[in-house]
Amino acid sequence: MSDKKPNIVLIFADDLGYGDVSCFNENSKVKTKHLEGLAKAGMIFTNTHATSALCTPSRYGLLTGRYNWRSKLKSYVLPGDSMPLIEEDRRTLAHMLKDAGYQTAAIGKWHLGLGWQLTDAPDFEKYGLDPEDFPRMEKRHGRDGVFDVRAGLADFEGLDIDYSKPITFGPNELGFDYFFGTPASLDQPPFVYIENDRVTAEPDGTTGVSNLDRLGPDHQTKWQNGVIAPDFVHEEVPDVMQEKALETIDKFTEGDDPFFLYYPNHLVHGPLLPNKAFKGKSGIGLYGDFILQLDHYVGEIIDKLKEKDIFDDTIFIFTSDNGASGVAGFEALHAKGHYPNHIFKGAKGDIWEGGHREPTIVSYPPAIEAGGISNHLISLSDLYRTIAELIDADVPDDAAEDSYSLSPIFEGWTEEVREDVVHSSANGGLAIRRGKWKLDLVEAGGGMMVTQKQMERGEQPSFKPTELYDLEADIREQHNLIDEHPDLIEDMVASLAEYVRLGRSTPGEPQENEDGNDWPQFGWIEEYRQYVDQFQYD
Repeated sequence: MSDKKPNIVLIFADDLGYGDVSCFNENSKVKTKHLEGLAKAGMIFTNTHATSALCTPSRYGLLTGRYNWRSKLKSYVLPGDSMPLIEEDRRTLAHMLKDAGYQTAAIGKWHLGLGWQLTDAPDFEKYGLDPEDFPRMEKRHGRDGVFDVRAGLADFEGLDIDYSKPITFGPNELGFDYFFGTPASLDQPPFVYIENDRVTAEPDGTTGVSNLDRLGPDHQTKWQNGVIAPDFVHEEVPDVMQEKALETIDKFTEGDDPFFLYYPNHLVHGPLLPNKAFKGKSGIGLYGDFILQLDHYVGEIIDKLKEKDIFDDTIFIFTSDNGASGVAGFEALHAKGHYPNHIFKGAKGDIWEGGHREPTIVSYPPAIEAGGISNHLISLSDLYRTIAELIDADVPDDAAEDSYSLSPIFEGWTEEVREDVVHSSANGGLAIRRGKWKLDLVEAGGGMMVTQKQMERGEQPSFKPTELYDLEADIREQHNLIDEHPDLIEDMVASLAEYVRLGRSTPGEPQENEDGNDWPQFGWIEEYRQYVDQFQYD
C-alpha cells in the first residue's frame, strides 16, 4: 500500500432498508446499479448492525464508537431544536482523523443536537402565532439537560432560538473543519441550512402539519410544523447537499492532505420528494424513486473520485442508519413485490433484524479484494477502530469503548472479530446477539408503534428476557425459544450486564456511562439498580 494515508468517504443513508439495495436483495424492484458497482469494487457485509434502530442514537454510535445507550439519550430520538447529545469531552471519529492530519467535513443531516442560543421566550409574534395555542412547557425533551421524550415535545419547534447568534457547540467542535447541513431530518424543524456555526438565513415563516404521521404512509410528502427560512425548499435540499458534497471533494483535493467526508444523506427518510429526474422512474412509487435518486448520488461521488484519480486511494463506506420506515408504504410496496426490509422481521425502531440490519459496502482496493462478501457479525460502531487501524492512528482508552477493528476481515480472517453485538430499539430496549443466538430483552420489538401506544396509555414497558431466536435456523425470527435454553440466556444476560457495569464491551479500563433519565431497560440487573436509581428522572 502507498505511504500516503487514504481519503475516506462515509455515506450514511437515512431509513434505507436492507432489501432496497439490489446487491443485497436480488428480488429488489429497484436496480441500484451504482451501489452494485461499488460492491463489485469492494466488499459487502451482510450481517452489519446499526447500534440502534433509530437515527439519532445510531449516529451517536457511528461517530463515537460507543453504544448509544451509554449516552444521556436512553430512548427515542432528538427534536430538531435540541441541545447537543455528544459530550463535550467525547472524542469522535472526526477528532481522531483531524489529529491524524485529515481535512474533515460533514455534509447533510446532523440530528445530534446543537448548541443553539435561546431567546427568553418563544417569539410567537414574529411568526404570527397565538401563544394561547402553545402552552409553555417547564421541561421538554432535548432542553436543559433533559433527554427524555416523556418530558414532552413542543407542538411547534424552533420558536425560541436566536438565529442571529452563532451555534456554540456542534460539528465544528466535534472534529469537523467544515459543516453544511440541516439540524435534523428533512421532516423536522427548524427548517434552516447551517454552514459551520451559522444559519445561512434566519427563519421568517412557518410551514408543515401538526401531528405528523411517521409510522405510516399517510403523510409521505409532508413534514412537521415549525419555522422555515426563506432559502429552504424541501424538494431542493437533497440536491443542495449533493452539490455541496461534490464541491467539498473538489476543495479538499486542491491540497495534499487526505480528507474525510462524512455524508449523512437525507434520503430516503420522509418526506418522499424525489426530484423531477427521478419522479416516476422506479415504477413502484415515490419511495422507489427516492432510492434511485440516492443511488445516483452515490454514482456521482464515485465518478468525482475517479475524475480526481483518487478512487483507489479512498476508503469508501456506504451504509444506513436503521431499517426502512413505515412512511415508505409497506403494503403498497409489498403488493408490487418490493420488500424494503427484505426477509427480516420488523422495521425502523424495532429490536428485530429489520430494525437495524444494514446494507453495508466498503471499497478500498489496496486492502480489500474486489467482489468480496462477508457474513461476519459487525456493528457500525466498529468503523471507528477499523479506520484507526487502517491509517495507523491511536485510540485512547476512554474512546470507542464498543468498537472493534474489521481489518482482519479484509485480510481474509474467517473467525469473528467480535464475540457479540448489542442492539437497541426505539423505546431503549436491548438485545444481545452472539453467534447464531439473539436474545431480546424488550416486549413486542420495542418499536415506534408500541412505544407510542404505551406512552399514550401511560404504561411502563417491560424490560426482561422475552425472546430468544436461533438466527441460523430462523432468520425471520418466527420461533421464540425463550423457554428452552435457560443456561444460554443466563450466560448472555450476564455478559450484557457486565458490558453495562464496565461502561465498555472492549478490553480496557472501566468507563462511566452518562447519567440521564431513569434507565428502566436495565431494571433486570438487580445489583445495578442502586447505580441506576441515582439518575432517576424527576
